[in-house]
Amino acid sequence: MKHTFGGLWTQEKLQVLEKYLQFYATALKNQPFTLHYVDAFAGTGSHDPKVKSSQGEIIPHEDFQGSVTTALNIEPGFHHYHFNDLNPDHIRELRALKVNYPNKNIHITEKDANSFVPEFCAALGKKDRAALFLDPYSTQLNWATLKYISATQKIDLWLLFPISAITRMTPKDGAKIRPEWRKTITRLLGTDKWEQALYRPKSLPPMDDLFGDQSNHDGTERLNVDELEVWVTKRLRETFHYVAKPHRLTNNNRLLFLFYLAVSNPKQQAWRLADRAAQSILKNH
Repeated sequence: MKHTFGGLWTQEKLQVLEKYLQFYATALKNQPFTLHYVDAFAGTGSHDPKVKSSQGEIIPHEDFQGSVTTALNIEPGFHHYHFNDLNPDHIRELRALKVNYPNKNIHITEKDANSFVPEFCAALGKKDRAALFLDPYSTQLNWATLKYISATQKIDLWLLFPISAITRMTPKDGAKIRPEWRKTITRLLGTDKWEQALYRPKSLPPMDDLFGDQSNHDGTERLNVDELEVWVTKRLRETFHYVAKPHRLTNNNRLLFLFYLAVSNPKQQAWRLADRAAQSILKNH
Protein backbone atom coordinates (compact mmCIF):
# COMPACT_ATOMS: atom_id res chain seq x y z
CA MET A 1 0.00 0.00 0.00
CA LYS A 2 1.36 3.42 -0.98
CA HIS A 3 1.82 5.70 2.05
CA THR A 4 1.47 9.41 1.47
CA PHE A 5 0.51 12.16 3.89
CA GLY A 6 -1.59 15.23 3.69
CA GLY A 7 0.49 18.29 4.27
CA LEU A 8 2.44 20.39 6.71
CA TRP A 9 -0.27 20.23 9.35
CA THR A 10 -0.12 16.42 9.34
CA GLN A 11 3.63 16.39 9.85
CA GLU A 12 3.36 19.09 12.50
CA LYS A 13 0.86 17.03 14.46
CA LEU A 14 3.08 13.95 14.34
CA GLN A 15 6.16 15.94 15.35
CA VAL A 16 4.39 17.31 18.42
CA LEU A 17 3.15 13.84 19.35
CA GLU A 18 6.59 12.29 18.89
CA LYS A 19 8.28 14.86 21.12
CA TYR A 20 5.72 14.45 23.87
CA LEU A 21 5.88 10.66 23.78
CA GLN A 22 9.66 10.89 24.02
CA PHE A 23 9.33 13.16 27.05
CA TYR A 24 6.66 10.95 28.64
CA ALA A 25 8.53 7.66 28.24
CA THR A 26 11.80 9.19 29.43
CA ALA A 27 10.24 10.92 32.46
CA LEU A 28 8.59 7.70 33.67
CA LYS A 29 11.18 5.09 32.66
CA ASN A 30 12.57 4.73 36.20
CA GLN A 31 9.18 4.83 37.91
CA PRO A 32 7.41 1.61 38.99
CA PHE A 33 4.73 1.94 36.31
CA THR A 34 3.61 -0.16 33.37
CA LEU A 35 3.46 2.27 30.44
CA HIS A 36 0.86 2.02 27.70
CA TYR A 37 0.61 3.85 24.42
CA VAL A 38 -2.91 3.87 22.97
CA ASP A 39 -4.10 4.91 19.50
CA ALA A 40 -7.87 4.55 19.23
CA PHE A 41 -8.07 5.54 15.54
CA ALA A 42 -4.90 3.82 14.40
CA GLY A 43 -5.56 3.59 10.66
CA THR A 44 -2.98 2.18 8.24
CA GLY A 45 -0.49 4.95 7.39
CA SER A 46 -1.80 5.91 3.97
CA HIS A 47 -3.42 9.22 3.15
CA ASP A 48 -6.11 10.03 0.62
CA PRO A 49 -6.46 13.79 0.10
CA LYS A 50 -9.94 13.42 -1.35
CA VAL A 51 -13.12 13.73 0.70
CA LYS A 52 -14.67 10.32 1.24
CA SER A 53 -18.38 10.06 0.61
CA SER A 54 -18.89 8.53 4.07
CA GLN A 55 -17.60 11.75 5.60
CA GLY A 56 -20.01 14.00 3.77
CA GLU A 57 -18.92 17.61 3.92
CA ILE A 58 -16.90 17.47 7.10
CA ILE A 59 -13.11 17.13 6.72
CA PRO A 60 -10.60 15.53 4.34
CA HIS A 61 -9.94 11.84 5.02
CA GLU A 62 -6.66 10.81 6.59
CA ASP A 63 -5.66 7.65 8.38
CA PHE A 64 -2.97 7.48 10.94
CA GLN A 65 -0.46 4.67 10.91
CA GLY A 66 1.95 7.60 10.91
CA SER A 67 1.20 7.93 14.62
CA VAL A 68 1.51 4.16 15.07
CA THR A 69 4.98 4.09 13.55
CA THR A 70 5.98 7.21 15.48
CA ALA A 71 5.07 5.57 18.79
CA LEU A 72 6.73 2.25 18.00
CA ASN A 73 10.02 3.97 17.18
CA ILE A 74 10.22 5.93 20.45
CA GLU A 75 13.10 4.92 22.70
CA PRO A 76 12.88 4.26 25.57
CA GLY A 77 9.66 2.60 24.56
CA PHE A 78 6.37 1.71 26.23
CA HIS A 79 5.63 -1.66 27.80
CA HIS A 80 2.43 -2.10 25.77
CA TYR A 81 1.04 -0.64 22.55
CA HIS A 82 -2.70 -0.68 21.87
CA PHE A 83 -3.84 0.01 18.31
CA ASN A 84 -7.55 0.11 17.56
CA ASP A 85 -9.49 0.74 14.38
CA LEU A 86 -12.95 -0.16 13.14
CA ASN A 87 -11.95 -0.66 9.51
CA PRO A 88 -11.05 -4.31 8.66
CA ASP A 89 -8.60 -3.17 5.97
CA HIS A 90 -6.77 -1.05 8.51
CA ILE A 91 -6.64 -3.98 10.92
CA ARG A 92 -4.99 -6.17 8.27
CA GLU A 93 -2.35 -3.49 7.70
CA LEU A 94 -1.72 -3.17 11.43
CA ARG A 95 -1.28 -6.92 11.80
CA ALA A 96 1.20 -6.88 8.96
CA LEU A 97 3.06 -4.03 10.63
CA LYS A 98 3.21 -5.92 13.92
CA VAL A 99 5.48 -8.51 12.31
CA ASN A 100 8.13 -5.79 11.87
CA TYR A 101 8.25 -5.19 15.64
CA PRO A 102 8.66 -8.66 17.20
CA ASN A 103 10.05 -7.25 20.44
CA LYS A 104 7.11 -4.94 21.09
CA ASN A 105 3.98 -5.95 23.00
CA ILE A 106 1.39 -4.88 20.44
CA HIS A 107 -2.35 -5.34 20.98
CA ILE A 108 -4.68 -4.81 18.02
CA THR A 109 -8.44 -4.45 18.38
CA GLU A 110 -11.26 -3.83 15.93
CA LYS A 111 -13.86 -1.82 17.82
CA ASP A 112 -15.70 1.46 17.81
CA ALA A 113 -13.37 3.86 19.63
CA ASN A 114 -16.23 4.89 21.91
CA SER A 115 -16.38 1.28 23.15
CA PHE A 116 -12.66 0.56 23.04
CA VAL A 117 -11.56 3.55 25.13
CA PRO A 118 -13.91 2.97 28.11
CA GLU A 119 -12.95 -0.73 28.14
CA PHE A 120 -9.26 0.15 28.14
CA CYS A 121 -9.77 2.70 30.92
CA ALA A 122 -11.67 0.20 33.06
CA ALA A 123 -8.81 -2.33 32.74
CA LEU A 124 -6.10 0.01 34.04
CA GLY A 125 -4.53 -1.06 37.32
CA LYS A 126 -2.96 0.93 40.11
CA LYS A 127 0.51 0.84 38.54
CA ASP A 128 -0.60 1.49 34.95
CA ARG A 129 -0.04 4.80 33.18
CA ALA A 130 -0.94 5.67 29.60
CA ALA A 131 -0.46 8.17 26.82
CA LEU A 132 -3.54 8.17 24.60
CA PHE A 133 -3.87 9.64 21.12
CA LEU A 134 -7.38 10.42 19.87
CA ASP A 135 -7.25 11.42 16.24
CA PRO A 136 -10.76 10.80 14.86
CA TYR A 137 -11.22 10.74 11.11
CA SER A 138 -14.21 13.05 11.35
CA THR A 139 -17.06 13.19 13.87
CA GLN A 140 -16.77 9.71 15.41
CA LEU A 141 -15.66 10.67 18.92
CA ASN A 142 -18.28 11.12 21.63
CA TRP A 143 -17.64 13.68 24.36
CA ALA A 144 -18.77 11.05 26.87
CA THR A 145 -15.67 9.02 25.98
CA LEU A 146 -13.48 11.85 27.26
CA LYS A 147 -15.10 11.54 30.68
CA TYR A 148 -13.95 7.92 30.97
CA ILE A 149 -10.40 9.05 30.27
CA SER A 150 -10.51 11.81 32.86
CA ALA A 151 -11.93 9.49 35.50
CA THR A 152 -8.90 7.17 35.34
CA GLN A 153 -6.51 9.83 36.70
CA LYS A 154 -3.81 7.82 34.89
CA ILE A 155 -3.85 9.07 31.29
CA ASP A 156 -2.23 11.92 29.38
CA LEU A 157 -4.38 12.60 26.32
CA TRP A 158 -3.52 14.21 23.01
CA LEU A 159 -6.82 15.09 21.34
CA LEU A 160 -7.27 16.28 17.79
CA PHE A 161 -10.54 18.20 18.01
CA PRO A 162 -12.28 18.72 14.62
CA ILE A 163 -13.16 22.39 14.97
CA SER A 164 -13.79 22.64 11.21
CA ALA A 165 -16.48 19.96 11.52
CA ILE A 166 -18.22 21.99 14.22
CA THR A 167 -18.12 25.21 12.20
CA ARG A 168 -19.54 23.44 9.15
CA MET A 169 -22.37 21.90 11.14
CA THR A 170 -23.16 25.18 12.91
CA PRO A 171 -23.74 27.79 10.21
CA LYS A 172 -23.31 31.44 11.07
CA ASP A 173 -27.08 31.96 10.79
CA GLY A 174 -28.77 29.96 13.53
CA ALA A 175 -31.88 29.54 11.40
CA LYS A 176 -29.88 27.41 8.96
CA ILE A 177 -28.85 24.64 11.36
CA ARG A 178 -29.72 21.38 9.66
CA PRO A 179 -31.97 19.23 11.89
CA GLU A 180 -30.05 16.05 11.01
CA TRP A 181 -26.87 17.53 12.54
CA ARG A 182 -28.32 18.30 15.96
CA LYS A 183 -27.78 14.88 17.52
CA THR A 184 -24.26 14.69 16.11
CA ILE A 185 -23.34 18.09 17.55
CA THR A 186 -24.78 17.13 20.93
CA ARG A 187 -22.76 13.90 20.91
CA LEU A 188 -19.56 15.71 19.90
CA LEU A 189 -19.90 18.49 22.46
CA GLY A 190 -21.45 16.50 25.28
CA THR A 191 -24.34 18.85 25.94
CA ASP A 192 -27.71 19.64 24.41
CA LYS A 193 -27.21 23.24 25.54
CA TRP A 194 -24.71 23.96 22.76
CA GLU A 195 -27.12 26.12 20.77
CA GLN A 196 -27.64 28.49 23.70
CA ALA A 197 -23.86 28.60 24.25
CA LEU A 198 -22.73 29.00 20.64
CA TYR A 199 -25.41 31.37 19.33
CA ARG A 200 -26.38 34.89 20.31
CA PRO A 201 -28.95 37.39 19.04
CA LYS A 202 -27.96 38.94 15.76
CA SER A 203 -26.28 42.29 16.16
CA LEU A 204 -27.88 45.36 14.61
CA PRO A 205 -26.16 47.72 12.16
CA PRO A 206 -25.86 51.34 13.41
CA MET A 207 -28.57 52.63 11.02
CA ASP A 208 -31.11 50.18 12.41
CA ASP A 209 -30.20 51.23 15.93
CA LEU A 210 -30.79 54.85 14.90
CA PHE A 211 -34.24 54.30 13.42
CA GLY A 212 -35.32 51.45 15.66
CA ASP A 213 -35.97 49.05 12.77
CA GLN A 214 -35.13 45.53 13.94
CA SER A 215 -37.54 43.61 11.71
CA ASN A 216 -34.84 42.25 9.42
CA HIS A 217 -32.48 41.18 12.16
CA ASP A 218 -34.42 38.59 14.12
CA GLY A 219 -32.70 35.30 14.96
CA THR A 220 -29.27 34.28 16.12
CA GLU A 221 -25.71 34.14 14.83
CA ARG A 222 -22.90 31.77 15.82
CA LEU A 223 -19.82 32.80 17.75
CA ASN A 224 -16.76 33.38 15.60
CA VAL A 225 -14.13 30.64 15.47
CA ASP A 226 -11.94 32.26 18.14
CA GLU A 227 -14.86 32.42 20.55
CA LEU A 228 -15.77 28.84 19.67
CA GLU A 229 -12.22 27.76 20.54
CA VAL A 230 -12.52 29.46 23.94
CA TRP A 231 -15.80 27.66 24.62
CA VAL A 232 -14.47 24.21 23.65
CA THR A 233 -11.35 24.78 25.77
CA LYS A 234 -13.52 25.75 28.74
CA ARG A 235 -15.57 22.58 28.31
CA LEU A 236 -12.43 20.45 28.33
CA ARG A 237 -11.10 22.22 31.41
CA GLU A 238 -14.33 21.36 33.20
CA THR A 239 -13.59 17.70 32.44
CA PHE A 240 -9.79 17.37 32.95
CA HIS A 241 -7.53 18.59 35.72
CA TYR A 242 -5.22 20.26 33.20
CA VAL A 243 -5.70 21.28 29.57
CA ALA A 244 -3.02 23.12 27.65
CA LYS A 245 -3.81 25.97 25.32
CA PRO A 246 -4.70 24.28 22.03
CA HIS A 247 -2.27 24.19 19.15
CA ARG A 248 -3.97 25.29 15.94
CA LEU A 249 -3.51 23.12 12.86
CA THR A 250 -4.38 24.83 9.59
CA ASN A 251 -4.42 24.15 5.88
CA ASN A 252 -4.19 27.08 3.47
CA ASN A 253 -4.84 29.43 6.42
CA ARG A 254 -8.07 27.61 7.27
CA LEU A 255 -8.35 26.22 10.80
CA LEU A 256 -8.93 22.46 10.66
CA PHE A 257 -8.17 21.15 14.14
CA LEU A 258 -7.39 22.14 17.69
CA PHE A 259 -4.65 19.90 19.09
CA TYR A 260 -5.05 19.57 22.87
CA LEU A 261 -3.01 18.04 25.66
CA ALA A 262 -5.28 17.06 28.55
CA VAL A 263 -4.01 15.48 31.77
CA SER A 264 -6.26 13.35 33.97
CA ASN A 265 -3.84 13.15 36.91
CA PRO A 266 -5.16 15.42 39.71
CA LYS A 267 -1.72 15.89 41.29
CA GLN A 268 -0.40 19.37 40.63
CA GLN A 269 3.17 18.12 40.31
CA ALA A 270 2.15 15.82 37.45
CA TRP A 271 0.26 18.31 35.36
CA ARG A 272 2.80 21.07 35.96
CA LEU A 273 5.48 18.78 34.55
CA ALA A 274 3.25 18.02 31.56
CA ASP A 275 2.59 21.74 31.13
CA ARG A 276 6.30 22.58 30.99
CA ALA A 277 6.87 19.84 28.42
CA ALA A 278 3.92 20.92 26.27
CA GLN A 279 4.88 24.58 26.33
CA SER A 280 8.47 23.74 25.38
CA ILE A 281 7.31 21.55 22.48
CA LEU A 282 4.59 23.82 21.14
CA LYS A 283 6.62 27.02 21.16
CA ASN A 284 8.62 25.59 18.26
CA HIS A 285 5.56 24.80 16.13
